[in-house]
Amino acid sequence: MGFLDAVFGQQQTYPTVGSILPDIAKREIENGRLPRLTTDNIFLKKGEYCCYIDKALLLVEKTTKTYRHVRTSAPGLFKGQRISFGQGKPIEHTETLEFRGILYITNKRVILQCKENGFEKLHRYLTAIKPYSNGVELQYGNKTFRLIVPDGALVNDVLLLVN
Repeated sequence: MGFLDAVFGQQQTYPTVGSILPDIAKREIENGRLPRLTTDNIFLKKGEYCCYIDKALLLVEKTTKTYRHVRTSAPGLFKGQRISFGQGKPIEHTETLEFRGILYITNKRVILQCKENGFEKLHRYLTAIKPYSNGVELQYGNKTFRLIVPDGALVNDVLLLVN
């Protein structure tokens, strides 16, 4: 079952992301060892190393509210007068926004580097993880990040090895 099938409960086509993680690093993770990958795109702290780099797509739900006005009018008591009645009904519309980026997992942090809505979270604040075949949900306290990645189980394996 795919990530979005479980979230939305329906079969649809969703975007996919290609993998940039080297095959040798993938095999190391599958064998229970954390690889040490080199990168110049993030600043690593003392004693920190990168063990996962791959493309990701962050999904953010945005709800917009519009008002639909229903009006009616009737003749008034005097000639040339009209009485108008009306009310507005709120209509909510939810759309899913997609933000492409690169997901980095170090031995201390999870970093999503993208133009908008990127994040950096320490592993000690990770509350829950839910892997899917094509995605993963990462929960930090009351905030959940939904990511489409090439292999959600691999992200889960890395985070289990780190913690």
